Amino acid sequence: MIQVAICDDDVAITGYAESLIFKLGQSLRQKLEVTVFFSGKEFCDYLSKTNDIFNIVLMDIEMGSITGVDAGRKLRENVGNDQTLLIYISSYNNYYKDIIDLNVFCFVPKPFNVDEFNMKLKKAIERVNYQRQFAQLPDFSFQKNGRDIFIPLKSIKYFESKKRIIYIYTTTSTYTYYGSLNTEEKKLPKDIFCRIHRSYLICFAYMTSITAQSVTISDITLPISDAKRDAVKIAYKNYRGLDYGLL
Repeated sequence: MIQVAICDDDVAITGYAESLIFKLGQSLRQKLEVTVFFSGKEFCDYLSKTNDIFNIVLMDIEMGSITGVDAGRKLRENVGNDQTLLIYISSYNNYYKDIIDLNVFCFVPKPFNVDEFNMKLKKAIERVNYQRQFAQLPDFSFQKNGRDIFIPLKSIKYFESKKRIIYIYTTTSTYTYYGSLNTEEKKLPKDIFCRIHRSYLICFAYMTSITAQSVTISDITLPISDAKRDAVKIAYKNYRGLDYGLL
């Protein structure tokens, strides 16, 4: 089951979006559960009172005192919703600077183009299913002091190389050992991990923001080198299914 939320103060829009979501779910044979919120305040109040996790959130931007940007920030405050795919649905296109740090999956303009809406939602559903597969990834191994060390691949946030020493930063620990980042890169799935610099190799799943110059992971900002910029842009867009130019 994929949990979807729609937050929009236009009743007609929410009803239409909900019908499109259910039709797409039926065509994909994908079970979807939809929760509808008619204001940013209602959405934020719900998050404050529950521990519910949404896989996909479709969010309007212009919604009175609590905007979709405010509601998006509230969503990201909950670590459980850190990987939620946030899709903004709005006729306004001048909010990119406000939402760039919210790790937005994509942008759907109003009025809806049904084919475009279905295409982007289908990509979001595929991404959720992929995230679930990511959670089941095997262990990553390296050698240190003559021993093989195994750590869960899904826990790795990024690698750093300093003077032939590899640093692996995970959700719980930091590991160090002698090695080559070029060698370690070959051991990793390329659709999840990306080399952004001669010294850094990151996991897209833990990224909280990205620009043309840098990537942020858990409040740590890492540089994207000029030589890697185009490759990172392509890899990121493939990972996210993006079709608008934030980079």
